[in-house]
Amino acid sequence: MLSLRRDIEGVLINQSLLLRELATLIGERPDITQSEFNFSVQNMRGLDSLSTTVAAAPGLIVSMVYPLEGNYDFIGFDYRENVELLPAVLSTLGSGEDLMVGPVELERGGIGIILRAPVTIPAQDTSLALSWGIVSIILDYQSFLDEVGLTEAALNYNLLIDFSIAPNKYNGQFFGDKRVIDTDPVSLNFDFPYGVLRLHATPKVGWSRPVSTQNSERIIMALIVVGLMALLSCIMWLSETRKRAQELLYNGINTLADGFVMFDAKDRLLLYNKKYGEMYDFPDNLLKIGTPYSEFIRNGALRNYFSPGFDTETWINRRSERIGSVGMLDQEDVLSDGRVIKASERRMPDGSYVGLRVDVTELIHSRSVAEASSKAKTNFMNVLSHELRTPMTVILGVAKIVNNMRLLGSSKILLEAINSGDKPTYEIALLLENMFTQNSELMSQIIDSGDHMMDLISGMLDFAKIESGSILINPTLNSISHIVDPVELMLGTLARAKGLKFSVTQGLGTVWADSVRVRQILFNLVSNAIKFTETGSVRLTVKMDADNVVFEVHDNGLGIPEAELDSIFEPFYQVDSTSTRSVGGTGMGLAISRDLAELNGGSLTVTSTLGKGSHFALILPSEGSLKILKADFEHGVKTVVGSPVPN
Repeated sequence: MLSLRRDIEGVLINQSLLLRELATLIGERPDITQSEFNFSVQNMRGLDSLSTTVAAAPGLIVSMVYPLEGNYDFIGFDYRENVELLPAVLSTLGSGEDLMVGPVELERGGIGIILRAPVTIPAQDTSLALSWGIVSIILDYQSFLDEVGLTEAALNYNLLIDFSIAPNKYNGQFFGDKRVIDTDPVSLNFDFPYGVLRLHATPKVGWSRPVSTQNSERIIMALIVVGLMALLSCIMWLSETRKRAQELLYNGINTLADGFVMFDAKDRLLLYNKKYGEMYDFPDNLLKIGTPYSEFIRNGALRNYFSPGFDTETWINRRSERIGSVGMLDQEDVLSDGRVIKASERRMPDGSYVGLRVDVTELIHSRSVAEASSKAKTNFMNVLSHELRTPMTVILGVAKIVNNMRLLGSSKILLEAINSGDKPTYEIALLLENMFTQNSELMSQIIDSGDHMMDLISGMLDFAKIESGSILINPTLNSISHIVDPVELMLGTLARAKGLKFSVTQGLGTVWADSVRVRQILFNLVSNAIKFTETGSVRLTVKMDADNVVFEVHDNGLGIPEAELDSIFEPFYQVDSTSTRSVGGTGMGLAISRDLAELNGGSLTVTSTLGKGSHFALILPSEGSLKILKADFEHGVKTVVGSPVPN
């Protein structure tokens, strides 16, 4: 029976730890989505086949379930509308304690055990915590019985397990036959966060009866000796069982991926796992049973382990006040190395404290990245709408003018000359030519605006192809002049029209790349340099060595802040994303250029000084690395220039 109790305790305590870990994670991220919920549950250590369903109910309405398959009908279940479940759920929220219900018949079929825990989130500028809702884990009842050995034990014993969530009121039947209580059973108690379980057992063959003999005194003495030996064996067994239980507890908390710690009612260290010490790098001489909590905080402060401005005494007093008033603490601690640790502590009935320390650095970083990405996309849509609206306005305006050609000044003069009848033919022809010239100028505006819109659309299509992996790269051996000369011809005129000095320096040589895509990269880099340079010069220089060809674009324009040098290659990102910026663009050009460079086996880098200009370097393979790159390309292997090439 003792081993049976140990197995039941082990399973339920493990499930309780999993439930509390999940409640802590959701308390940190109250706006968690279904996909994030699935990911968190899948990566919980200790979750096994006993747990058939995990659900979260913000505001007491189930909105997230794992696994989704087979549980879609559970989504939307409202505890507030269930008169049978609501009182127990409200009691859990009010007390902050976990709740176990079972066995119960599940709506989808079968019998289960339901474990529930409240989820709270810290309120701003107050010592109180706000209720978020509850989380639940459903265990398969039969699998639980098999796992803890109750099914096997029932073959030899008459068993009854009842439970109570109030002192000395055992009013719930968990397992077995109620009649066992009337057959003088052996009873054992279990203490859990959910209440108290009581195990009653009698042998199926019944208790053995003493055989009457003539020498009753000898029998009594023998029974006393046997009883003493049995008592001694029981004491030894209990001692060994306690030792194994302690080992099981230590092993269990040490398998947790997060830090676990427990302090007694006088705030002295009682229990911890290895992860707790590793998180804060506490020395071994500090991690001893009985060390006051304040010593851990002072040690961390002395080693500058906490973020600047951390005040030890203020932190200790604030923690004591919050735990003393509401019995719980949930907050984020920012360490000096940039990590963010979620500290959650709960007071237990005996006055001791149990705490979890969860490293939420990646979660905070992911949230920041997601928010930045969302903001970048919003800015991109604003910029794109502005970029598309401008040429569209020109096209529509000019089209309306052309639609009323008779109202143009040149058209009016021509019509007057024709109607007068006294103008010579050559003068009529001259007026007609003026009208054609004005019409041509208007059409040029439409063509330029249309070309601009096509550039925007082409950029978006290229980006979409790159993202989906459907863009085609056709590398061949090209002369450098074949790539550079069209760039010099087309953009040299643009630079000189703006009053900039534009120079190109190139030598003889070849490059292994898709000439169209490389030319697209250079067009983008040089046109950006011209766009962001008001006075001065723009230079395109080509350098070569045995393995690489380096295309360098220099300008002495606005420059880029150092903090944004990595960000400019991200999709949709712009140093100035406002609609009132002085130059146009959607923020996709550099992202597309970097991806095209890598698809061609090269790289694209940048250095810049704010107010002095920028230097972009496109590095591509030369003829010297042609054989390796051709072989890699034919076998679908991506080789980046400058990286080691396998033998």
